[in-house]
Amino acid sequence: MRQHETDYLSLAAGLLFTVLGVLFAVSAATGWQIDGRWIAPTALIALGAGGVAASLAASRRQQRDAEALAAGSTESWPTDPFA
Repeated sequence: MRQHETDYLSLAAGLLFTVLGVLFAVSAATGWQIDGRWIAPTALIALGAGGVAASLAASRRQQRDAEALAAGSTESWPTDPFA
């Protein structure tokens, strides 16, 4: 399987909906009240943070590719996945 870049926006959305699902399940099981006024702003903040992370990752990736191209490397995938 080929390794691919992390999609931070999808990751943030998935985590957000998982957390909301767990909160609603706990709320239903324990009778704990969830204030609905906090859900939309929290969702927007989490998705915005994911968007910022995705744009920073894309910028870093483009810079790394440009540096590799300037150095004469034809390899488009780094050999060290943690670089």
